[in-house]
Amino acid sequence: MTATVIAPATPAAGKVDQLRRHWVFGALLLLGGVLRLLFMIAYQPAFWFYGDSGSYIRLSEAPLAPHVSRGLGFVVLLKWLEPTGTFMSVALVQHLLGLGLAVLVYAVLQRRGVARWISCLAVAPLLFDELAVTVEHYLLPDTLFTALLAIGVLLVLWHHKPGWLATAGCGILLVAAWFTKPSALPVVLLVGLYLLAMRVGWRPLVAYAVAFAVPYIAIMQWIGDRQSVYGSQTGIALYGRAAIIADCDRIKLTPEERTLCPVAHYDRADAYFWLRPQHMQRMVYTPEGVKLVTEFSIAVIRQQPLDYLRSVGKESLAHFVPGMRLGPMHECLRERWAPPEQWRDTTPVPDRCPPARARPNYADDFAPLSNAPAATPLTRALDVYGKYVRTIPLMFSAALLLTLAALFAGRRVPGRTRLATVMLLLAGPGLTVLTVLLGMYEARYALPALPLAAVGAALALHGLINKQGENVDGAPPAG
Repeated sequence: MTATVIAPATPAAGKVDQLRRHWVFGALLLLGGVLRLLFMIAYQPAFWFYGDSGSYIRLSEAPLAPHVSRGLGFVVLLKWLEPTGTFMSVALVQHLLGLGLAVLVYAVLQRRGVARWISCLAVAPLLFDELAVTVEHYLLPDTLFTALLAIGVLLVLWHHKPGWLATAGCGILLVAAWFTKPSALPVVLLVGLYLLAMRVGWRPLVAYAVAFAVPYIAIMQWIGDRQSVYGSQTGIALYGRAAIIADCDRIKLTPEERTLCPVAHYDRADAYFWLRPQHMQRMVYTPEGVKLVTEFSIAVIRQQPLDYLRSVGKESLAHFVPGMRLGPMHECLRERWAPPEQWRDTTPVPDRCPPARARPNYADDFAPLSNAPAATPLTRALDVYGKYVRTIPLMFSAALLLTLAALFAGRRVPGRTRLATVMLLLAGPGLTVLTVLLGMYEARYALPALPLAAVGAALALHGLINKQGENVDGAPPAG
């Protein structure tokens, strides 16, 4: 009887087997790429947000300098891509970042042994949510900020106990996210607390602190005493949050504070800032103006706490409840974050709700819409897609409920899984709610939380299903 000799598997055969095992994710990734390609074809060169986009372009044309209301990370990206001479390069980079985030989320979940079907469910919103894809096509810093924040946080989840290289990389990425949008600062603290709770040791902790603190201090030294978005600007954002509930006839205010009382009612908090009293137009970003606005906001919230909580609660729910409506002005904002049926329009851009169009070259103004391309079958199809495929509230609700379930499950879910899901919930949806507490509801402010909520929901579900614990550090995932 002759023995059967089995030839060892070749590296190429191993790679083919890996591709076969992950074919569902590969198919999803391909479809996500096709969707973004359709955006690139239908809406050339990119979407333009009136006010914000032009401000960033003008900053990119000048020497780098601090600005009172704009972070500079996106400005650096625009400077880097300026030699291309077209905003299509910006849209392309951002769409690739969106696809790359989906790959990273899937890889992290597989690394931690999460079942492939759960991992595919987790990445689907990143690949197909219309808000995510639409914002990727805008000349705005949100996609870059989302990528830097998510990569930094997920880097420390790659291993059970991250080493100093991983934590140092996380610190560098988070300082870059902060440089893009200062709202990343609370996440820096959350990740530090997570590393402490994980008992990673002093070297990873020091590496994390130094990697963040050194560039942070250097940037703040460079800014010096100049007013910038990296300074104490919270009171400015809080003004709209306070003005929307202010009942100046029944609360006590100083004569100076009373000059900030609103004279009209709006259903969007930011409207109170942009339509602020005339005497505040020039002084709002001065130290005196910031002080007065902050004092007014605190006085209103302190004397109307229930009104504040009611207003914040309603707007926060919109991030978790699909289809929730907040008012006519929010309806216009909702249209701004959806692909339009066409660009051709006689409505002036400041009054137009759907996205405006960037110019073909690297210009700092939007393109005229009166002679813009008319509707096509592709733009009509994408317009319908944008009306129905918005999944972020469902993902946030799933992350919240599954995290709570994992916490109540006790020892059935490994402690490190519970810790990771809580950190991801606070750093993701929690940060989104914080933007409502200090400012306003806007759908795009939820985007940085989407990758973190997806990973947190998947880890929590995996922990609830897999009672034997979780696999990390290269262990094979469940089927």
